[in-house]
Amino acid sequence: MKKFVEAPPSPPEPAEQKRERPSFAAPLVALSGMLALILCVLFMAAPMTRLAGTPVSALIPDGSILVHAGSWLPRNLHIASDAYSNRIGTGNVEFLLLMAIAFGVYGVCALLTQLFLRRSTRRGILALIWLGAIVAGLIFLLTPALLSHDLFVYAGYGRLMDAYHANPYFVPLSAYRHDPIYPLDDWGTYTAAYGPLWMVVCSIVSFIAGAHPLRYILLFRLLGLLAHLVNIQLVFLILRKMERSPRTVILGTMLYAWNPLVLLESSQGAHNDIFMITFILLGIFFLVQVEKETAMRWRSALLPTVALTLAALVKYTTIPLVALAIIMLVFRALRADTSGSHKAREMIARLWKPALLVGLTGCITSGIVILAFYGPFFFGHSFRAIVDSFTNPPSSRGSHKSILDAIVLQLTHSPPPPHSGLHALLSRLSSPKLWDLINIITLAGGIIIGAIWLWRKPTTRTFVLASLLTLGAFLLVAPWFLPWYATWLVALAAVSLTVSRSPVARGLVAFALTFSASVFILYLYNGNPPYNIWNPLSCLYAFGPPVVAFFIALLPWPRIARPVVVDT
Repeated sequence: MKKFVEAPPSPPEPAEQKRERPSFAAPLVALSGMLALILCVLFMAAPMTRLAGTPVSALIPDGSILVHAGSWLPRNLHIASDAYSNRIGTGNVEFLLLMAIAFGVYGVCALLTQLFLRRSTRRGILALIWLGAIVAGLIFLLTPALLSHDLFVYAGYGRLMDAYHANPYFVPLSAYRHDPIYPLDDWGTYTAAYGPLWMVVCSIVSFIAGAHPLRYILLFRLLGLLAHLVNIQLVFLILRKMERSPRTVILGTMLYAWNPLVLLESSQGAHNDIFMITFILLGIFFLVQVEKETAMRWRSALLPTVALTLAALVKYTTIPLVALAIIMLVFRALRADTSGSHKAREMIARLWKPALLVGLTGCITSGIVILAFYGPFFFGHSFRAIVDSFTNPPSSRGSHKSILDAIVLQLTHSPPPPHSGLHALLSRLSSPKLWDLINIITLAGGIIIGAIWLWRKPTTRTFVLASLLTLGAFLLVAPWFLPWYATWLVALAAVSLTVSRSPVARGLVAFALTFSASVFILYLYNGNPPYNIWNPLSCLYAFGPPVVAFFIALLPWPRIARPVVVDT
């Protein structure tokens, strides 16, 4: 006779292996979750095509087959009076409902898989994770719709360099209005908004794609899918190298691989954020290697600094991670004496020279990498022209789907009474300079708090949590915000998992995963009725849930005991 008893909160892995019996519950849960996730992604093709179909994306091979799979969905929900707004609104609602179901499947599957996971089924579940990510990614790759036109912005940069041998930091694509990509490039009148590493990637894609818009869609989506698959493997390797339990390794891999936002924005949106995440995870992997070394040397700073600097050369917003990595390496050098026989002041007095050498190595290495990539683009241009190249893109001087944007639009469309206190407050808060100051304070505060954490415990996981805190706080106050920015947090949350009961760590993971779901509210506010104006209330819908999830996770939740089958 058998019965179920509760396992202790943290049973040692060998003891659990001796007592467990073969169980197919976890594989069935993972298989069911994978199929449900794939079906949600498959059915999304029809509403996405009604929502964001374009003449170019309609030419994607076999895209009509995917659309036919969701043809049973209603085509008219009578959301608006005119036909165009009704079509867009119907597609929007159906897309968001399917995405909500996908997130539900994602969360339940991750929870149940962990509850019923057994040693004998881990490889099978890992194979299902990979299969689900590949199939869902391929469906998104072939979906004949474009929720974002960023890939044509990337194509414009590539055309400038490959076809016209022009510098994208000083020449916009509008200088060549006859180019077939220009009518599709929403930022064709602006200079480049991304780092030089991404410019190199764009030129390579342009060399392959030529002047054919459809090829750019397929190539950039394929690049996004490949980057996502590389990131899955990096998450798996990082967690395993951190010596996390097999249960935690599979959970972290699943949380990243099957996250619906990451799947959408990698294989369908083809955003360079996923490519940037590859270098962030690579830098974290190298930091784990440094952590395993018995002694800190100056060359220990080379690989992690180079990898994280390359991430910043895709998008500038990851520069704080370079600073936090160097701080971690310096503190590890200062605290190299683990015997506990020396006080902090004595350790600093003895080890400040090696620590300074490690810090200088990191700073100089990062500077050399930056100069090596920016040099060919900026050589021969004046300092003023270089500064203007950074401030020319709209993302550097405008606001979009942010708190600042909500305040500005509220004052424009539905202002409070002119002489009221609320009007005066909103007028003050609508200043871009004020929000620039808030951004600086937020980033500086995140780095300072991260430095305090790293001094107490200079480990890779502390670095990841400090990065999660800094970037998460920045995204809440950034003047320019887009849904795919939350993918950065998902990757960091996946590699920060452990059996530790730290409330702050638990809160940051809850914040990141909730944020990846709540950002989809931004797709409702697309300029069409009935949700056509971004406002403080809609801003609260997007940014409120992750903040609430963070504080709820800080509460002292009891640990869930897992059932283990034993003989009586």
